[in-house]
Amino acid sequence: MLTLAFDTATSWGRFALADGDRLIDYRPVNVTGSYADALLPVIGGMLEDAGLVVGDLERIAVVHGPGSFTGLRIGVATAKGLAWGLGAPLYAVSTLDVMAAALFAAHPEREWAVPVMDARRREVFAGIYRRRGAWVEAVGAPAAASADDWWARVLEICPDPEAPAYAGSGASLLLGGGKDLRPELSARGEPTRRSWTTTHPETAKALALAAADPESGLRPVSPFALVPMYLRASEAEVKRGLDLTPLTPAEDVESRLGDSGGDGDGQGDRP
Repeated sequence: MLTLAFDTATSWGRFALADGDRLIDYRPVNVTGSYADALLPVIGGMLEDAGLVVGDLERIAVVHGPGSFTGLRIGVATAKGLAWGLGAPLYAVSTLDVMAAALFAAHPEREWAVPVMDARRREVFAGIYRRRGAWVEAVGAPAAASADDWWARVLEICPDPEAPAYAGSGASLLLGGGKDLRPELSARGEPTRRSWTTTHPETAKALALAAADPESGLRPVSPFALVPMYLRASEAEVKRGLDLTPLTPAEDVESRLGDSGGDGDGQGDRP
């Protein structure tokens, strides 16, 4: 089945097309403007280059946060619209979950992964993961906290702070560097090859392949039930004393649409 996956959580978008377990195309795109302008043209270009059209897509997969508030809203809305319009299953995963999955794919020798994103305001979004079959298990649940707080959690959970693969825009905040390198990492004696990078991993590739793999345990969600996962309030909300967190839809959201999808178009049986 043909799967389209994309990650709009950062300005470096990640896009992938896969046919089952075969990757057709993977593209990292530096979106300097708005995803509102860039997202659909990138998807259209990928399909055109592969000799495909939108109607050929059979699965849609998206990263739903944390990350850029605007990027996530546009990415999630686009994924929901495509899934509903095509009658295709929709898969949605945490940015940090799929970052960990991508790290494990890039570092098959590692059993631990710590994806880290710069959340600003002297905080990072992070999680601590280990392999779980074809997917990942969050041992330290994704959250926004100071880099020092997260480093304390790494030392508490991981048997060796050198053991994980680290990646993401917040990696240098978590680990330090040069004379400011965390002391637990700097006093190691013999040089060692470390799996650290500030680059955002190949998330869309990992997600496109995992969505097609029944061993991953990923399950489709309703387009009507999916909302972005921000993990904390935006700067505008803090300054204005607002709470714009998306409401969690009722569990029986599908049943409330009725047999006709609520608009008489006969699409009430779509996922």
